[in-house]
Amino acid sequence: MLAAAGHAQLVTFDLLDEAECEDWVLRTLLLRRHWRPRHAAAPFFTLGLAAYLDCGAGNVYRDLALRSRNNRMLENHFGPLLQSLATLLGDYFGAPAGMTDAAAWPGFHIYLPHPAFGLPVASVHRDLQYRDVFPGHALGEDDMFSFTLPLSTPERSGLNLWRDGAAAAEPDFHPYRSGQLVVHSGLATHQAVLKCDGDLERITLQGHGVRLGQRILLYW
Repeated sequence: MLAAAGHAQLVTFDLLDEAECEDWVLRTLLLRRHWRPRHAAAPFFTLGLAAYLDCGAGNVYRDLALRSRNNRMLENHFGPLLQSLATLLGDYFGAPAGMTDAAAWPGFHIYLPHPAFGLPVASVHRDLQYRDVFPGHALGEDDMFSFTLPLSTPERSGLNLWRDGAAAAEPDFHPYRSGQLVVHSGLATHQAVLKCDGDLERITLQGHGVRLGQRILLYW
């Protein structure tokens, strides 16, 4: 779906204005009781299940009751945002797009300000979690993508993307802007640039998409 310019292609869409971002950030902050701590020392959380974190030890991702509660929570509090996202992505890729209860719905990365987040501490990786979420499906490299919607964006926050797949080379840096959806293949080597070491939290809506049959399924 993003093959025209190779796996490192990246496209952006203006989805939310400043006031809308502030509203969704406030909603996220008010749901702190649902945040999942993701680091023993640093204030890194998710709001929602994420395959790259939850398909490992314990495999809580496969707990159907837990995943259902997770999805209903996201639907109840962020339904209009997720629907706007699905509509935009469906229009762009030319196929109906939506969430699926066969996977966790798109959720949120939450970084509260911390000195460590000013350093390049995020992992350099490729998004291969589709192998855990949709096992048994023969997916081509053009059948998937990843997306980030920044909602609260520290200055100089963004994404490093290695166009040649070699993490040793110099990456392209793509700055984030709150409300601007960023879509890329997910298969190119990339790294989040946090820069969350000042006064502003870093909150992004995260997820992936796969084309199965005539539909695009959005998940995290």
